[in-house]
Amino acid sequence: MSKNKEEILEYFAKKAAGYDLVDGQVYWRLSDDLLWGALDSLVLSNLKEDFSFLDAGGGTGRWSKKILDSFNGCKGTIYDLSADMLKVAESKSKGGLAGRFKTLQGDIQSMSLEDESFDLVFNFHNVLGFVDSPADALKEMARVLRPGGYLVSVVPNVYHAVFFNLDLGKLDEAEHLVRTRKGRFTQDMPYIHMFTPESMRGLYAQAGVKDAFVLGFPVSIYPGFQETQLTGSTGRIVDVLGDDVRFKRIFELEKGLILNKDAAARGNNLLVIGVKRL
Repeated sequence: MSKNKEEILEYFAKKAAGYDLVDGQVYWRLSDDLLWGALDSLVLSNLKEDFSFLDAGGGTGRWSKKILDSFNGCKGTIYDLSADMLKVAESKSKGGLAGRFKTLQGDIQSMSLEDESFDLVFNFHNVLGFVDSPADALKEMARVLRPGGYLVSVVPNVYHAVFFNLDLGKLDEAEHLVRTRKGRFTQDMPYIHMFTPESMRGLYAQAGVKDAFVLGFPVSIYPGFQETQLTGSTGRIVDVLGDDVRFKRIFELEKGLILNKDAAARGNNLLVIGVKRL
C-alpha cells in the first residue's frame, strides 16, 4: 500500500464516526442545497426511473442516501477505500433502503466492477483530490459507466484554496499550491490534488468523456476555518447565513450564479458534468 493511501486511511479513520456532523453547519447546508438543485435538474431528472449509480469514494454514504431517499426506483453502490467510512454507510442500509444499495471496499483507481454497469457515476467533495492519480480514477469511472450515462465530479478549486490559505496567513501553503496544484485546508489532512475548470475538462477528455462542462459553487460566499472542522461555524458565516430570510435570499442568488459558467473559477468547489458518448 502506498504511503498516500496509508495517510488517507489514517485520516478518515479519525473522521468517520463524526463525518456526517457537517450537515449541521450552515455553510455546508447552503453548499449541499446548491449541489442538490444542480444535480437534480441537470442529471437525475434525465435518468430512467430504475437507474443505477456508483458513488465512487462515497465514504459514509451521505449523497447515496439522499438520492435513494428521493428516487425510489434506483439502486446504488458505494465503493470506498476506508472500511471505517463504509461501516457508517452500511448502518444506513436498514429499513426502506435494504436491498437497494451495497458497499464495496477497494481502490477506485482499480475497481472490481464490470464494464458499463451504471447509468450514473459520481465522486463528491475531494475524492479526486485524495487519489494517487485523478486521471486513472476518472478513466476507471468512465469504464464502468454505460454509454449515455453521466459522470459527475465535485472537486476542490485551486484558486479558492490559494485564497483560503492567504486569508489564514499561510503564505507558504498558498505558494506551494500555485507551484504544485496540491494543497490542504488543515494541518492534519494529507496534501491533495486541486483543480481548475480547464484541468477538469482535460481530465474528462482523457477519460473519454468529452464536452464536459464545469460550474462553481458557492461563488459569492466562502467557508472560514471552522467550516474545515466537523462542527462549529465561523462567526462571519453565521452573521451572513444564520438568519433564515438572508439564507433564502443568498441561496436564490447563488442558484443563478451556479449556472453561470463564467463564474466557475470563483467557486469554492467545481461541479463537473459529462456524458459518455454512445
